[in-house]
Amino acid sequence: MMDYHVHTPLCGHAMGTPQEYIQKAIEYGLREIGFSDHAPLPEHLRQNITMEPEEAEEYITMLQKLCHTDKVAVKIGFEVDYPLHTTFDTRYFNDSRIDYIIGSCHFIGNWPFDHPAFVEEYNRRDINQVYHDYYTIIYDMVAAGLFDIIGHFDLVKKFGHRATKDMSKDVEYILQAAAGKSTAIEINTSGWRKPVKELYPSYDILQKMYEYNVPVTLGSDAHAPEEVAYNFDEAIGIIKKAGYRKIVGYKKRKQYTIVL
Repeated sequence: MMDYHVHTPLCGHAMGTPQEYIQKAIEYGLREIGFSDHAPLPEHLRQNITMEPEEAEEYITMLQKLCHTDKVAVKIGFEVDYPLHTTFDTRYFNDSRIDYIIGSCHFIGNWPFDHPAFVEEYNRRDINQVYHDYYTIIYDMVAAGLFDIIGHFDLVKKFGHRATKDMSKDVEYILQAAAGKSTAIEINTSGWRKPVKELYPSYDILQKMYEYNVPVTLGSDAHAPEEVAYNFDEAIGIIKKAGYRKIVGYKKRKQYTIVL
């Protein structure tokens, strides 16, 4: 298997060296490990959240030096925040050194909704509007056609806040768009480490993804070496339960199939 959502200390909130993450991938028996650290946000939001713009080349060079191992394939990616992606140098979207780009949303307007320091804002907002606004951003992200993978699809549930209205139409619009562009959605196990204690995406969304033939990847969202491949055995069981018998990988932004 693979773990395509792994960070480095360049983002300012991850621990351990890339070599330590790779060693954990080898110990777990992964076929591939993909680094997808946080691409630069606007300057006023960047501190301890993303790398600096000038560090993008350092990041790529650092990982290229680690790609020459026969025990596990090392892939180079970025996690790019949408709609704040404009700070990310556009040349990296067409860089042959990059294997894949994850598009994620961590902000609704100026609100960093998944940051623990700002969780009280949920109590000041209409939760159904929060979900609708979030899914609108995800839809626009898919429609933009810039990204290979959608990161932590329903991150908005991170702290356990749930919409009280049916959001299935919002979700299905996204899945239709993702299927049309063959954009993958990651099965992100970090939700099991968060207050919601649930996989991203939820099982009902995963079932809909299978119905729409949306490709999937696996990611732990590891910010420490011991989180690599976190709960992957359980995640693979859930993926298979939903009907999937294959996942996808990427090389130089070209998608290929991996049989489960």
